[in-house]
Amino acid sequence: MARSAHPELTRAALLAAARQVLRRQGATLSLDAVAREAGISKGGLLHHYPTKERLLAALAHALVEDFQRELAAVYGAETAQRGPQPGAWLRAYIEVCFRPDVDEPALSAALAPLGALPEQLASLQEMQAFVLRDAEADGLPAGRAHAVRLACDGLWLGRQVGIPDLDAARLAALKEELIAWTRP
Repeated sequence: MARSAHPELTRAALLAAARQVLRRQGATLSLDAVAREAGISKGGLLHHYPTKERLLAALAHALVEDFQRELAAVYGAETAQRGPQPGAWLRAYIEVCFRPDVDEPALSAALAPLGALPEQLASLQEMQAFVLRDAEADGLPAGRAHAVRLACDGLWLGRQVGIPDLDAARLAALKEELIAWTRP
């Protein structure tokens, strides 16, 4: 990859390459492998992301932003069809959380090393603050809203740490129950 006059495109290509490497190698990602995948020199990669931690933090942020965009699209589709209704945001959250996600291994591999870096973890926590804010503003009792949110988060976290997942019938039953909780 030649040096680009558009550094944002180069950074996007580097993050896409990092996702591919994480899918293949998991947390053993190396900067050399990412540079090779992107077709750029290691020096070019280091110009944009001076450390592996900075690359992983940028990838984690990009994955959170992808999740937020997907959530906004699902929420927008429901509100366009039915108008704003209590529980609409949580129904969108449930829908997105229950989708099979090819980036789950990439996300967990990207986030794992960040736990040892308080400044990076704080930044990710700030990005995730929308979950608490929007769940509470969804027009449902706060306790119910957080029960739904935490069930979705627990499902995702369980998959990340290797807790056996529910079979398709049990997942469907759980999703149906959570959706029922979002109806006033």
